[in-house]
Amino acid sequence: MNIKFCIQDPTYIETTYLYEAIVEAAADAVAWRGVYAFASRDGVNHLIEDQVIGEFIRGGGQVDLLVGLDAVTNRPTLERLQELERSNQTFRPRVFWNETNALFHPKLSDFRYGTGERKLIIGSGNLTPGGLMGNYESYTIIASEYGEEFDASALDEFLERHADEIRSIDDEALERAVQNLVRPIRGARRTEEKVIRMPGRLTRKSRARRAPQSTAFDRILIAQVPRAGGRWAQVHFNTNVVRYYFRILDRRTQRVYLTQVLEGGARADVEVRPCVFSEVNKNHKIEIGGAKGREYPENPPLLVFHERQLRVFEYMLLFPGDDGYRPLTDLTRDMQSVGRGFPRVITDMDTLKGTWNECPLLMSGQGEDLVF
Repeated sequence: MNIKFCIQDPTYIETTYLYEAIVEAAADAVAWRGVYAFASRDGVNHLIEDQVIGEFIRGGGQVDLLVGLDAVTNRPTLERLQELERSNQTFRPRVFWNETNALFHPKLSDFRYGTGERKLIIGSGNLTPGGLMGNYESYTIIASEYGEEFDASALDEFLERHADEIRSIDDEALERAVQNLVRPIRGARRTEEKVIRMPGRLTRKSRARRAPQSTAFDRILIAQVPRAGGRWAQVHFNTNVVRYYFRILDRRTQRVYLTQVLEGGARADVEVRPCVFSEVNKNHKIEIGGAKGREYPENPPLLVFHERQLRVFEYMLLFPGDDGYRPLTDLTRDMQSVGRGFPRVITDMDTLKGTWNECPLLMSGQGEDLVF
């Protein structure tokens, strides 16, 4: 029996998010039974629509998901679960109809494998963006080995004991969920991280400012975007950028969580993206939603990323003629580029402010934060 206790710490560079632990567990599973007190539409969307989870379901993997209605789980969440059920024969969501004064509050995932092994992930995180990757949470992974007994009968007995309270999502459940709200957490403080050094020695260009060595959160990446044969929304990044800016070390399970900031400071929905490695050109690719359906301009567009916490970023996509495009393009020529290929520079908020004082990324953290 292997037992591993984990702390989800968004300020720690080596943390593994609950999201990533669930994705890793699902990769080779044949069945997944989840019981969660609260769920939100974004949490469900991000996890169930993940590439690995999608392959698990399309491959015939059975998903039984039980969520509580006592708080947070609202009508849009249940409606999304209904949609997923209609489009996936092996996906069965249900709700716990609680009529007591006791709060329905478990959070666990139970995975089964074809060879008989089992893995249980039990912790404090719910199926919400905060629970999955935004908050400080804890969880324990208990994994059996081949031929080893795994006694989770207490869960089976609980579900049997409360069979009358476990219901399909019906109109009555939808109406009850209307009372629940999913509220953003405002004003979450950003924290700094330990310094990590880039490999090798960075040298100045003749008129370049030295790229900052610290990788404290709040770092800025400014990247010129290559054309990439017409599929430029799948932006190519070199290994150094992927490893030392996006902090992706395991492409199979780790994700980046992106929010586009629009002109004026409005924010789009969160995009959860894997990093895909191309065997053809030996580059890594991250899909950028803001580039989808847009024509590649005469001169390279710019992506400006603002790191909010571990693997969580806001970004802007700038085209020639947009505010900030010219001074930030000049900055990519003045600073030492990270790795090979198109210019990509890592800098800080002070440099961004000094270069483009009106950049909406400078103000984007003043309102709603990323976690729920």
